[in-house]
Amino acid sequence: MSFAKSVTVLGGGITGLSAAFHLSRRLPVRSGVCMNILERSNRLGGWVCSDRVHVREGAGDEADILLESGMRTLRPNSKALLELIHLLDLAPYVLTVPRSAPAARNRFLRLPCADGLTTIPTSLASLLTSSLARVLVPAVLQDALRAGQKVLHEDPSEDGSVDAFLTRHFGAKFARMFGSALVHGIYAADSRILSIRAAFPILCQLERRGRSSVVRGAVADTMSFMPQSALSETEATEPYDLGEVPNLMKGVSVYSFREGMQTLTEYMAKHLETRPNVDLGVRRLRKVDGYFEFTTDSGRRFTSTHVVAALPLPQPHCLLEESLSQTSALPALAHLLGNPSSSVTVVNLVFPPSATPIHPDGFGYLIPRPSADYYSAPSLGMLGTVFDSSALSGQDRYPSLAADMRGQFTKLTVMLGGPFGEPAPTPSSPQFIPALLDGLQMHFGRRERLPEPCLVRVREHRDCIPTPTVGHTVRMKELAEAVKERWGPHAAVIGAGVGGVSMGDRVESGRRASIRAFILGTVQTFALTMTFARV
Repeated sequence: MSFAKSVTVLGGGITGLSAAFHLSRRLPVRSGVCMNILERSNRLGGWVCSDRVHVREGAGDEADILLESGMRTLRPNSKALLELIHLLDLAPYVLTVPRSAPAARNRFLRLPCADGLTTIPTSLASLLTSSLARVLVPAVLQDALRAGQKVLHEDPSEDGSVDAFLTRHFGAKFARMFGSALVHGIYAADSRILSIRAAFPILCQLERRGRSSVVRGAVADTMSFMPQSALSETEATEPYDLGEVPNLMKGVSVYSFREGMQTLTEYMAKHLETRPNVDLGVRRLRKVDGYFEFTTDSGRRFTSTHVVAALPLPQPHCLLEESLSQTSALPALAHLLGNPSSSVTVVNLVFPPSATPIHPDGFGYLIPRPSADYYSAPSLGMLGTVFDSSALSGQDRYPSLAADMRGQFTKLTVMLGGPFGEPAPTPSSPQFIPALLDGLQMHFGRRERLPEPCLVRVREHRDCIPTPTVGHTVRMKELAEAVKERWGPHAAVIGAGVGGVSMGDRVESGRRASIRAFILGTVQTFALTMTFARV
């Protein structure tokens, strides 16, 4: 049995687009290798979604406002992302937030005992005057004075929850107040079940370097000429092509794009659109005569000698389930259903220009886990709120001098759900928005009611963020071994459910998959690569 030279990328999420983009750079037209991209949904980009909407309110103010329903800002620490900006010529579209900006300096917590929001200190001077000093100072001293106590070594079987790790180092109050809030903002999950080794490996590295103290490890890492965490597996294989983008990111806290995060996925898609034949939906996956074969919903068949799966882990399981009736069905894999996923409700709110600020100037705030448990929390189950107008006002457009004359609209985004479960009242209920506005008013410490928003958009993202629970790294090692044993040496499983959930992690994952496939002789032997990306 022989097949035409082909590389197949299954899935058009951020991981799949990254893998396809980097593969296309290594497979020029003259190579004779054909590339196919398959995507089940009617759009590329996965959870990345940016929309521009026109808003107008009664006094005549109007603007074109950019809304994000997924990730909205990036930190300049992912070389894989900086490389994409350079290779796609996106530098002119980048919108940066300097470290000196209020959105970078002012971040808040919403504590139940406080009136309004509590500023997280970012300097020694602000720490000494902060109400959080009575928690932070003893916590830092407790860890800095640790000696000869438990350390998580390189062995992946040594693991624990984020909450247990932070409690051991900084105390239970610090772990709940700061650790659970941080996890809410990144994973929308319960820090008591999230794996410290999988979610925050840098903390394990600092603990080892500081000989049981994270604080001492961080000081040593800062003073070192080359921090231990600075080198990556991929960089040792192939250097990043960054151009002048690192200069653009000097002094930058976070960045986005003037047309939103979707700029990144759209430009990758534009780069690829003349190369692939696009079809929709995958129905089953099996192995025939040593080749991986899959069938789309339209009946189209593809074959591959190499498979790199980057779907949310339950999706490859479903593909295998639908292929069980086939005599050539692939063997099942362990741990595809081993982790839960968080569902998040995202609410974009736009308020009309106001003589008094809607909220304090800053990036936004997070809400820690309740002191009792999630069931005791307010029914809405808010995780946090981002003040989009403070950090990303440059994304919004105003006609003529309207913004200068009457002020700007206030844009913010509220995240709900995760470990709190579905909001109550539900987002479809007419009581949902009034309850949400009442909650925001209380969080902001306002005596007067919030003005009526001139735009509300609610989106519910089901199972959008995988939660790597304790023991995740061991399970993923076993999964990789099972893939090699049952599917063969030309198959791999990657993606957000295996590695990190950030956009940088996903882009890096696709980049590594393309490099490994290339190094293994994909071009030389015309091997066929199929990448499953989150949809």
